[in-house]
This record gives sequence, C-alpha cells and structure tokens, in this order.
Amino acid sequence: MRVRKKQENGVTAYGIWSNLGFLLRQTAAGGAKLFPAYGALILCGVLLPLLSAYLPKELLELIERRAALSHAAGVVLFYMGGIALLAALREYLTKYTFLHKLQMNTHYLRLIVRKGLTTSYANQEREDFRLLQNDSFTACNGHYSEVTAVYDALSVFFTGLLGFAAYFGILLRLHPLVVLFLTAAAVISYLLNLRVVRWEAAENEVRVRHRRRIDYLNRVSSDVRAAKDIRLYGMIRWLDALYRQNMDALGNWYRRYTKKIFGTAVWDGVLGLLREGIAYGYLIILVLRGELSVAEFALYFGMITGFSVWLGSLLGQLAVLQRISLSFDRLRSYLDYPDGKHGGALLPPARPASYTLSHVSYRYDGADADTLRDLTLRIAPGEHLAIVGLGGAGKTTLIKLLSGLTDPTAGELLYGGKPLRDYDRAAFYRGISAVFQQHSLLPVTVAEIVAAAPPEEIDRARVETCLRQAELWTRISALPEGMDSRYSREIYEDGVAFSGGETQKLLLARALYRDAPIMILDEPTAALDPLAESRLYETYHSLMAGKTTLFVSHRLASTRFCDRILLLEDGRIREIGTHEELLRAKGRYAALFEMQAKHYRESDGEVDA
Repeated sequence: MRVRKKQENGVTAYGIWSNLGFLLRQTAAGGAKLFPAYGALILCGVLLPLLSAYLPKELLELIERRAALSHAAGVVLFYMGGIALLAALREYLTKYTFLHKLQMNTHYLRLIVRKGLTTSYANQEREDFRLLQNDSFTACNGHYSEVTAVYDALSVFFTGLLGFAAYFGILLRLHPLVVLFLTAAAVISYLLNLRVVRWEAAENEVRVRHRRRIDYLNRVSSDVRAAKDIRLYGMIRWLDALYRQNMDALGNWYRRYTKKIFGTAVWDGVLGLLREGIAYGYLIILVLRGELSVAEFALYFGMITGFSVWLGSLLGQLAVLQRISLSFDRLRSYLDYPDGKHGGALLPPARPASYTLSHVSYRYDGADADTLRDLTLRIAPGEHLAIVGLGGAGKTTLIKLLSGLTDPTAGELLYGGKPLRDYDRAAFYRGISAVFQQHSLLPVTVAEIVAAAPPEEIDRARVETCLRQAELWTRISALPEGMDSRYSREIYEDGVAFSGGETQKLLLARALYRDAPIMILDEPTAALDPLAESRLYETYHSLMAGKTTLFVSHRLASTRFCDRILLLEDGRIREIGTHEELLRAKGRYAALFEMQAKHYRESDGEVDA
C-alpha cells in the first residue's frame, strides 16, 4: 500500500489516483447527474471530429466514382446533420454540466463549513488548520473553481483517450511506424510540459503564501472596523506598500511561470513542425507512388493532425490533473484533519455541579511554555466566581477549559466528580450560557437572536420576558416590527443597529433564554465604561441566582459582589477569596485594586476640574 507523504506545511500528498477516487465518491454523493452528462459529452467530443474527418473522404470517393448528385447530397446531409446534431447536443450538455458543477461547488463548501463547525475548538486555534481552511474555501471560490475545473479536465482527458484509440486504429492501417513516430513526438512534448508542472508543484507554496497575504490585505482594507485606524494612523501608504510588495512578488512568480511555459511552447512548436512535416511528406510520397488515393490522402491527412491533437491533449491533461490534484491535497488535508478524542458519551447533570481542578496546566500547540500552570481549585455548584487579572494572565484560557472547549494538557478537570472530557461535548455545551467579548450575532430577527433557534421553534412570550429582564424591551417594542425586526444594516436596508450597551443587553437576553446551569461572561463589557460594566454585571448577578456563574474581567471593582474572586497572574492562582478578604490581606489584589481605583479617582478629578 502506498504511504502518503506528510509535508511540513500540514498538507498530505495523497496522489492523483487517490484524489480521483475521492472525486468520484463526492460526485456520487453530491452531483451524480454529472456522470451520464459527461459521458455523453465525451462521446460528442470524439464523434464530431471523426465525422468531420470522414466527410471529405466520402465526398472525394463519390466524385471519383461519378456518383449521382442525389446520392452525394444524401451523404452530405447525413454527415452534416450528424455534425449539427452532435454540436447542438454538446452545447446543451456544456450548459447542463455548468449548473451541476455549481451544485458540486456548493457540496464541497458544505463539507468545508461542516468541518469548521464540528471540529474541536482546539483545531480552530491551530495556524496550519486555519490556513488549510482558507485554502479550501479558495479552491471552491467562483464559477470556475479548481474543484470543479477537474471535471472539464477529466472530460478532455477521456475524450482524448477515446479519440486517440480511434485514430490509432485507423492510422495503424497506414503504417505502424507512422503511429510510433507520432506517439514518440507527443511523449516528448508531454515530458517538456511535465517539467513545468513539477516546477509549479515545487514553487506552489510561494504563490499560495503571497495570495493569502493579498487576500488578507483586501479584507482589512474593506473592513469598517479597521477603517478608523487606517485613516487616523496614516496606514494607507504602509498598507499600499505591503500590497504592492506582495503583488510584485506574485507577479514575479507568474513571470517565471510564464517564462517556463513560453520556453516549453517554443520547443513544442518546433517539435510539432517536424512531426507534421515528416508525416505529411510521407503521405505525399505515397500519393505520388500511387499507393494512396486522393480520398485516402484526405482522410489520413486529417487523421495525422487529429492523432497528434488527441495524444497531446491526453498527455497535456495529465499535467493539468496533476496541478489540480495539489488543490485536492489541500482540501482533503483539511477535511481529514484529525479532530482527536474530544468528549465522551456521559450526559451532564441538569442542575449546577461542582468543578474540581487538580494540578491543571495547559499549553497551546507549538508554544514554548504553559499558559496555565498547576491550577488546583474547587468551584461549588451555584457559586458566582470572578476571574480577574491583567492581560495575558490566562483568564480566557481557563474559561476555555471550564467550558469544555479545550482539555488540559496536564492534570485533572472534574465536573460533578467525573472527568469533564468524558461528557458528551455537545450536551455539555447545551448546559452553558456564554457571553464573550468577541460575540457573534447573525443577521436574523431579534427573536431569533434571543432564542438562537429558527422561527417555528421560538417561544415568543419567553423572548419578551427575557428582553424585559435585560431592560431592552422598551427599545425593541418601539421598533416597527418589534421582536421581528431584522438585525444588521449591512445586510438589510431596514436592519436595526444597536449601541454597545444595547448589544450587551441583547446578549444577556439570549443567555437568559437558554436558562443553562452554567453562565460564563468572558469580558463581554470591556468596551463599556467601568460604571456601565459594573451595573450590567450586577444585573447578571441578580438574574443568575442558583447558577454557577463565572465573571471574567480585568477591572477588579466590577466583580466585587461575587462569592469569591480568583486573581490569576502568569498562569497561576495568585490569590483567591472575597473582595473584603483580599483587600484585608493587602496582597497583589489589594495593590491592583488600589491602582485602578486611584486611576479612576484621578480621572474623575480631571473631569470635574
């Protein structure tokens, strides 16, 4: 069995035959109608040139025999009718296959999206996975994407294969050496083109790297979130220089590529001239010797050209298929990216349970040191715990572990006395309501956002109750469509836009609607001022009674109401206790609290002045 080669960039070299098998399986699953359509298209592609080649021969033989005009007209009508019918069928099949190739594009996009949605969260944090994901989307981008261009390449290949077989049989009657000579010339031409393919495969990573950078710059330049920084910090010239630098590098790659193609084309032309000249010279000699009729000369003349075209096309498409196979290597490397063992079959309890961390550490993939180090902690059921610390302390990483998004790289993490990794991860996620600083709101109705469900599954009375609890109902009820108003002016002309505070209240309503036993708030109010954040956190605190709630903030004063406060520093638990206990201890928490309080007192003094 062939061993697949794993490359340094995370791409597996599956090989052209393995990729062909993958293509056939996916086509059977997502576009089976392409099989008969391309089968008919291949037959049209072979029969059309055959009819065109035999028509002159038949006419010349009729003229030599002085056949009746009606008979000659019948032969012409037969051939021309067949050619017209096949040409019309080919045109129809080309449009038909185009539509079904778009369906296959959608099929692959669905596989890519599903992989991204269902893979473990840890994979989404790995750079090689994200690059493969981006390359996979690129391979399916547009009407003439690489994953659908393969169908036309295979169609041309098999058309060339059948045409070559047909012409081979006909030319064999002329002389075996003629066939051998034409084949040898075509093989030499293929080997010349193969050098270009091998160069492209070796240098492809350079092209992909610059293409990624250009795509990133395109996204940044059109992102409204970056527009203010770009203008205020004079980044236009810098971004333009980066864009030009990568465009020049990409252009240089294509210039080298074009130079190699041009050199190959020149030798191809010289080789073709020799091939056609020698073959046609041989035919002329046979006619002059009387060993070949004019009608046969016309037939073989066309056959020699056609044979070279068929064989050149056949071998040329092998080079094209090898190039396209590189894109399938990336796509399959992404789809086959190992998810690892993530979650078991154990169902989580319906009510809040305790968390127990015993010497837990976590290190990100490729990192040199642990982000979290030797954490030992117990969180009681229904406890409101604040996780505070400066940036980079490991707060978000701890939240990822407690929410089951990632598993510890060392130590033991229990929930309800059982390893968290043994729980069915999808079921565990359903037991969590979370509001993150980097949140996601889909451009759907307000009711759908709050319920996180399609319209037919929404409890509208419950949506209203949650919006009232979040103190957003007055704003929503004043909208023309109420809770059926659609979010996002980027998508809808009449879409609703919310302020930062209103967005946080909407996210609170969504968390309330789920009514899960665990609530996680990972700095969702970082963009708000300290007083607004404190008020919103106190609202969460009062509404989340009886639920295990984890408040994450870098502002210490915002979480003083919690049962306990955990101070993380350099990935370790530096201090833990109530707000009052930590202040009395006069340790690191008290120093940071005083530093922040002093800053806000000074700021207030400046404003008052």
